Amino acid sequence: LASLTMNNLENVDGSFLVYNNANLASLTMNYLEKVDESFVVRYNDMLASLTMNNLRDVDGYGSDLQMVEANFNLASLTMNNLENVDGSFLVYNNANLASLTM
Repeated sequence: LASLTMNNLENVDGSFLVYNNANLASLTMNYLEKVDESFVVRYNDMLASLTMNNLRDVDGYGSDLQMVEANFNLASLTMNNLENVDGSFLVYNNANLASLTM
């Protein structure tokens, strides 16, 4: 899997995890607005671009797992409409991150 695009997913009633996909280079979710629990994008070695243009709300419900971590080739992280994170939101150990837009 080199590219993952979800054009109509609007709400995740639980955790959103994209984890350990060695060849995933692009993740685009144009209409995702809300994640009710954990939000984790982690250990995707080839991920270069993560775009979530309508993500507005990450609730967490007591979980501290809101993170974009250890995606070593991630060059661009774009979340244009993020308004609310319940808890912390960690962007960590993404060695090639050149562009962060939130």
